[in-house]
Amino acid sequence: MLSAREPEWEPLLNFAPDHIVDFMWMFAVQLTDGTRLQAYKHYWLRDYLHLDNEGRAFIYAGNDRYEEVNPPWLLRRILKVELEERYSVRQNVWPEEPEISFARAATRHRISRERSLYVIEHCGIQFVERRRSDGWHPEKHVLFLGDDLEGVALEVLAAENEEEEFTVIHAMNLRNKYLGLYEEAREWRRWGNRKAKTTKISAWPGEGP
Repeated sequence: MLSAREPEWEPLLNFAPDHIVDFMWMFAVQLTDGTRLQAYKHYWLRDYLHLDNEGRAFIYAGNDRYEEVNPPWLLRRILKVELEERYSVRQNVWPEEPEISFARAATRHRISRERSLYVIEHCGIQFVERRRSDGWHPEKHVLFLGDDLEGVALEVLAAENEEEEFTVIHAMNLRNKYLGLYEEAREWRRWGNRKAKTTKISAWPGEGP
């Protein structure tokens, strides 16, 4: 392990720029062949990425040994586990008059409130972040994935308190890490729309079996 005083973010920026906010730099290590690795720990899973400056990825194999692995495979594995462990699905059931406010940071990516509200109102299902085991946080985070009025895919994150009041804290164009959940939400919306049309048609006078 090297005594690096300053974090080195270049390997992570080159490897996974969309996910840099999900990791924290921990330390640098030099292998016996001279390869220098930067270690980044995932905030939620506490799992590590070990990256060199050439785009190679490694996992720690124990006994002071590192094993080189396929970089896309490693990132997919970490993010798949993250999404499976972090979120549960909830049908988009709302109070009659939901309270939705916006934090100042909610529009820093130049996503207007109107666009965020449209995604929230039409997303179909919500992805609810499971609470951490420490139990200290009074809110839970709810992720909304969908398209705005122009068909642009967005991700919108809100904090929900015990009174079912929502505060939007983040909104931006959909990142690759959420593509799987986005497709799941889109399929749910399609199914919901088909069901609604079938129900409407079968209710016409003189129609149905």
